[in-house]
Amino acid sequence: MSLTAPSESTPLSHLFSLEGKVCLVTGGNRGIGLAVCQGYAEAGAAGIAIIHSSEATAELASERATEIQKKHPKTIVRIYRANVAIAKDIEDATKQVFSDFGRLDVVVANAGVYTETPALEMSSEEAQYVTGVNYFGPLYTAQAAARIFKENGGGKIIMTASINGHMVLRPQYESIYCATKAAVCHLTRALAVEFAQWNIQVNAISPGYIDTEMTTELVNKNPELIKAWMADCPAGRLCKVWELKGVYVFLASGASSYVTGADYVVDGGHTCH
Repeated sequence: MSLTAPSESTPLSHLFSLEGKVCLVTGGNRGIGLAVCQGYAEAGAAGIAIIHSSEATAELASERATEIQKKHPKTIVRIYRANVAIAKDIEDATKQVFSDFGRLDVVVANAGVYTETPALEMSSEEAQYVTGVNYFGPLYTAQAAARIFKENGGGKIIMTASINGHMVLRPQYESIYCATKAAVCHLTRALAVEFAQWNIQVNAISPGYIDTEMTTELVNKNPELIKAWMADCPAGRLCKVWELKGVYVFLASGASSYVTGADYVVDGGHTCH
């Protein structure tokens, strides 16, 4: 397998196609990750590997895989379990995906967790848990992907960061979450420079407030949050999760062959002021 830049004569419609590609998405069973998997199937991906975290998430992951497979019968969708905070877990899962599909082209480090615990009340265990998933997870996932890509002509690594990596949002407490997402933004740039020699592009996407299960849980606990968020968002609304499909497909496709080290902010203008 060799991932080469598209030629000048490649039709625009083909540039955005994922036909023949195999894509791995951590946290692909819900929220943003699920939308990414759906978008990749719509773009013609040959295979999608949904990485979920535990036995507790296996049933949901299986249901989501079946739904995508039924809607897109030409796309093979499989689920794999891995705790991204454990290097060997995600390494083994990534190797298994490559073995099962015979190739791997796109890896999305999307899995993440959130906490609102104030800094002075946060235990070391909670801080280590959030850091393990949100920072070391993307690092270990990128390492696993790059080891395969290096030997097979290149590939695409996409990190899910957050606007919280660019600014601190109020009124919720999220110090460790902000810190981990800021680290992911800079990790993306560092790996992009290091991995370019092997034709590996590394980019990030920093979503704003997205209408997902996690956001709903936060708002249900504190209805005042949505008012505060929208007061600072020029778009005046939450982003629908499907509105992220385009940017994830772009960064996975040949259309972004010369894009690396970038961080695409998708936030309705939230970080503009």
